Amino acid sequence: MMAAITDWVRNIVMVVLFATFLELLLPTSGMQRFVRVIMGLLILLAVLGPAVDLLQSRAHPEVPALAGQNGPAADRIRSGAEQVVRERDRLAEEMYRKDLARQIRAVVTAVDGVADARVAVELARGREGKGGAIGKVIVYVQPGLTADDRKVARVVVGAGGEPRTAELRPALRDKIVRTVGELYQLPGDKVEVVRMN
Repeated sequence: MMAAITDWVRNIVMVVLFATFLELLLPTSGMQRFVRVIMGLLILLAVLGPAVDLLQSRAHPEVPALAGQNGPAADRIRSGAEQVVRERDRLAEEMYRKDLARQIRAVVTAVDGVADARVAVELARGREGKGGAIGKVIVYVQPGLTADDRKVARVVVGAGGEPRTAELRPALRDKIVRTVGELYQLPGDKVEVVRMN
């Protein structure tokens, strides 16, 4: 413990001395401000180094060696660890699907002629039953007005016109499939576009 503190203090002193020496070498100019910022970041990194190491060790704790141990306690630990890993993988996959659906929804709603969209993402199962690759994307679209439809129409008093409802045109469907397919490197048969009710 004392050796680690000594190394930490030695690193901080070396970085501060290096920063001071480098500042003395530079002429007074805009470059000196740039070097001060960089050296400040290096000093900050040296000071926070042990905290970063501590956080990394907590994020990836060492697993005790159970290879040579048998018995009910070792089996409970192994099964508990496997259950934690499965739950972590499930949660990570769920977060991945939700984030991916949110991204695709943002892309689709930016397409001209789309009023609103909802997205469902299915992941393909790879080796060992783990998902990761996109299996299928289903886009539920509420069609809206296109730029051409937004032009000001002539108003006639007494004309009984019905409000137009936007429909999902094949051109809009193809544009959504092409946009999502190109952005996420998916073939057209993996992107399905359905009109939202």
